[in-house]
Amino acid sequence: MKDGQGPRFSETEFLVRSVLAGGFAGGLAKSAVAPLDRVKILLQTHNAEFIRFAGSWRGAVQALQYIVQTQGFRGLYQGHTLTLARAIPHAAVGYTVYDKVSHWLMPAPEYQTSVRRLTAGAITGLTALPFTYPFELIRVRMAVETSQSAIRPTPWTAIRGIMGEGRSSGGITGLMPFLHFYRGFTVSMLGTVPYRGGIFLVWETLNAQARARLSPATLRANQTRIHLVIGSIAGTTAQVATYPLEVIRRTQQASGKGTPNRMIGFQETVRSIWMAGGWRGFFTGLGVGLFKQVPTHAISLTSWQLAKKVLEI
Repeated sequence: MKDGQGPRFSETEFLVRSVLAGGFAGGLAKSAVAPLDRVKILLQTHNAEFIRFAGSWRGAVQALQYIVQTQGFRGLYQGHTLTLARAIPHAAVGYTVYDKVSHWLMPAPEYQTSVRRLTAGAITGLTALPFTYPFELIRVRMAVETSQSAIRPTPWTAIRGIMGEGRSSGGITGLMPFLHFYRGFTVSMLGTVPYRGGIFLVWETLNAQARARLSPATLRANQTRIHLVIGSIAGTTAQVATYPLEVIRRTQQASGKGTPNRMIGFQETVRSIWMAGGWRGFFTGLGVGLFKQVPTHAISLTSWQLAKKVLEI
């Protein structure tokens, strides 16, 4: 993964090619799983119209059918523009930062330890988060909007709503309403470290094992399949380990719909989830999440490697 940093390209050209590869991978993966992502958000936030679909794989399919019936096919991609606005730069910056940070932390094979792999992934996840997080909040607000209306939710109506919540809340958020675009940000940072760190830890570890155990000919003939499998395992492992934090974060992001005058805190969010569904409430939508994460990370990591190969980095 570090071979592309040789003298063939200037530093600027390498960065441009790396950004293009990462952005392509992030956009492709998110577009492929956008309908499942919306269902997952609706289940995580205990949406009144969708709570009956929680608890089974069949429920996820029924939820998708319900969205099409009530909101049309476009409803499956409600908020997807914001998803791409966040996912493309997040992946572009993240993958580029990972290449650089991993090269700095692990310049030679003997430096490739689990701690360094985890650290490189964690830094990658945290780098773009402050800049892309508002897009995620807007997209979540659009995704949880299910009321039947002649006006389809748009990014601008979501932005105006969030800004209005900030102005009406009083205190520091009343003076700086843009802070409402960071509902759940602290939890997101806490979750990003083990989530992104875990993904790259598993990804790098399993790829190293594949290189050690398989012949070069086998690797060349099956590289894409191997990457798809390893990407699936990496995403699944990280998703299960950090899912409760994701539920807390999504609930905080959606909370403005019910508590527009203030931002609910971590403890209050945990209590509300517990009251709604007990310990199972922290895993609501996990089945859909896993069903989504397997192709997401398989497609993202694999297409990243393919794009890097095409761009010769």
